[in-house]
Amino acid sequence: MTKLLYLMRHAEASAKGARQDDKLRELTPSGVKDSLRAGAWFLDHNTRWDMLVSSSALRAEQTARMVAEGMKLDTPRLLLEDVLYDASVRQFLDYVNNIDDACNEVLIVGHNPSISYLAEYLTKADIGDMPTAAVAVIKFDVPSWKQVSENTGALESYVTAERVAKF
Repeated sequence: MTKLLYLMRHAEASAKGARQDDKLRELTPSGVKDSLRAGAWFLDHNTRWDMLVSSSALRAEQTARMVAEGMKLDTPRLLLEDVLYDASVRQFLDYVNNIDDACNEVLIVGHNPSISYLAEYLTKADIGDMPTAAVAVIKFDVPSWKQVSENTGALESYVTAERVAKF
């Protein structure tokens, strides 16, 4: 059985204000546009997630919701997870390892640097610092998410907002 993990960095967000809670930063108009374009790209590539997960930070949640809107999903099942807001690679991997095996395709919207580090850890691909709204699609030839670990995945595609905008 094949598992596909889509790791997406949230889209562009407003700068943090002096007294503003970082978790409450919203997407910029450009971030909204990039998220909608990413959703349209996923739709055109016949992407169908079994699970859509986001960090509980507002900018990540808004990214996930705009992607779902761009895909024309009526009622997306979106899980908001506090643990993904400031997760280490180990915490991220633990989260992935505990995904229900009935789910074969999963999108997780998170933050740098962890989302970039996780993509590199799982694939050994030289991804570097993922820009906002970038997506790494990772394929695993395993029957269970519990088997996902270092270098067990293959980078199927890597898409940036700039590439999607030209689509």
